[in-house]
Amino acid sequence: MTQETSPHTLLIEDNPGDARYIRELLQEAQDVSERRFDGGGMLAERPVDADHGDETLVHETELGAGLERLESEPFDVVLLDLNLPDSAGLDTLTAARDQVETIPIVVLTGLRDREMGLEALRQGADEYLVKDEINPGLLVRSIYHAIERKAHEREQKRYETLIEESTDVNAILDTDGSISYVTPSVEYVLGYDQDEMVDEDAFEYIHPEDAEEAKSEFEKTVTDPGYRASAEFRFRDADDDWVVLHARGRNLMSDPSIEGVVVYTHDITDLKEYERQLEQQRERLEALNQLNGVVQGITEAVIEQSTREEIEQVACERLAASDSYEFAWIGERSGSDVTVRASAGVDGYLDEVDISTNPEDETSKGPTGKALQTGEIQTTLDIRSDPSYEPWRETADEYGFQSSAAVPIRHEDTIYGVLNIYADRPDAFRGEERTVIDHLGEIVGHAIVAAERKQALMSDAVVELEIGIPDVFRAGEGGLAEDPIRIERAVPVTDDEFLLYGTTSEAAVEKMVAYAEQEPGWEEVTTVSETPDGVRFELRLSEPPVLSVVASVGGSVEEAVIEGGDYRLTIHLPQGTDVQGVLNRIQETYPQANALARRQVTRSDDPARRLTRAWMDDLTDRQRTALEAAYFSGIFEWPRHSSGEEVAESLGVSSPTFHQHVRAAEKKIFGALLEDSSFDET
Repeated sequence: MTQETSPHTLLIEDNPGDARYIRELLQEAQDVSERRFDGGGMLAERPVDADHGDETLVHETELGAGLERLESEPFDVVLLDLNLPDSAGLDTLTAARDQVETIPIVVLTGLRDREMGLEALRQGADEYLVKDEINPGLLVRSIYHAIERKAHEREQKRYETLIEESTDVNAILDTDGSISYVTPSVEYVLGYDQDEMVDEDAFEYIHPEDAEEAKSEFEKTVTDPGYRASAEFRFRDADDDWVVLHARGRNLMSDPSIEGVVVYTHDITDLKEYERQLEQQRERLEALNQLNGVVQGITEAVIEQSTREEIEQVACERLAASDSYEFAWIGERSGSDVTVRASAGVDGYLDEVDISTNPEDETSKGPTGKALQTGEIQTTLDIRSDPSYEPWRETADEYGFQSSAAVPIRHEDTIYGVLNIYADRPDAFRGEERTVIDHLGEIVGHAIVAAERKQALMSDAVVELEIGIPDVFRAGEGGLAEDPIRIERAVPVTDDEFLLYGTTSEAAVEKMVAYAEQEPGWEEVTTVSETPDGVRFELRLSEPPVLSVVASVGGSVEEAVIEGGDYRLTIHLPQGTDVQGVLNRIQETYPQANALARRQVTRSDDPARRLTRAWMDDLTDRQRTALEAAYFSGIFEWPRHSSGEEVAESLGVSSPTFHQHVRAAEKKIFGALLEDSSFDET
């Protein structure tokens, strides 16, 4: 035996004779010469340690000195006498074990200390030797066994730590699928106690939709020892949630230490969620690209339609025909119920659902009812889990859609109905897709308004409504004059700004000028001309409630009179207009407003109809506004009551622009009057 190949040993012994005897025994031992150890207790080449030269046995007489040595030098084994000058009995072992957990300790005892030696083993010693019975072979074998046992313990500890901290769960199943063993990591991964899973049927925890495939793979593994099973399935954890596992199976029934099918599982829940999000993102991008094309197509199509019914049907058909959506329909409020106006691809769905707008009804709390009540888009990202969809969930499952959007069809403050769109994918109608869908409701609403305005001008019949609003203006001191103020024409300059032309007394105009200085919305009052009946004036208003409501539904004010603070007006509305809805919107600002009369009026078919068609079809909005302002400002009278520069300033445009619009409009009107359609559009 050479010192180079011997284990580096620390002997803590206060008896010089015993220490010398141990050294002599080691020198005589031949077995050790053939064994080489690394610092972890495994066989390996050992170079000479520069810190302790070629001395393989280091001797200390006290525990304290020995512990200091253990801190400063690497040792393969400790030979420890329990009774030392600075420590006695098992306390010596405890102190040494606390100092070094990974180095094996061989306890040295006397003949009368056998019981203490056994107790030392119970408390962590790796071996114990009776000094008077030691021989070279016994000493070497004890050292070797202690080193090998400690190395094995370390390996075992590493294995246990890896298993316990692993995110994988491995199990041994009997041929009937019951669990005979499961790794401790089951508590960390799935939340189950290791013992409670034993004897459980593993397939009872697998999602019913995945169980058939998992059983098929398991049965193949049982019947064919060479088969390597692989499957993915949802597994119920201790919190009753579904965890996605990827499992591999191997038949080891012939292995005496296993005698079953080993199943190796890995938790891939996060991976599956990430894949799901990527797929949803791809679907949303694809849907958004398709949606932009659909919206463009709808925009072009609805502009070509002449009626509201045609516009609504085209919108539904284009949406239902796209790859991104299943079907679409448009509903409107009818009393406290919602009735269908148009649909495409619904395949009987609407026959099985009831929707209300009465807040007390359960069926009013869904997306369609809320959209009608709030005027805001309502999206359901997951119909299976959204509680507001409970009354219709069973029907939704039957038709296979998973998300929906209820889009108000609106123009300014008017809601014409709700466009309902359904998709077979969850989480549709997020982000940009939601924005585009919401914008589609505005496009359809705008198209409906344009069609109804055109229909109102072209139709022979309109609804004439007389409305009275008492005490709406202040009269007398600090208010308007008692004299009647007759408004003959209201010209829209923008969506929120109007120019009103009318006649009244000179004193009333002075009162109007003073009133405008203190009344919000009355921007400016200007005298246009004097007439035999009084004074013609121009009044600029911003956001007038009644005029804005009437204009938003394609109506017109035929006559209006302000007298003694009361406001009385006659308006014409297109056929089919929700007259009560118009009155309700006016009453939101003027609660005292009431309908005095309602009648059907038929327009006569005379040459003026041709002018009306030219006015609607040929003139641009700016040309129409310029011509109305010019006429009621007195530009066409002689002498002129206003100059072109003054009217242009009222309209907020330059004088050349104003004159260009007027001349272009004149050319179109006279061309229509003379039945000459060859003039150019300007």
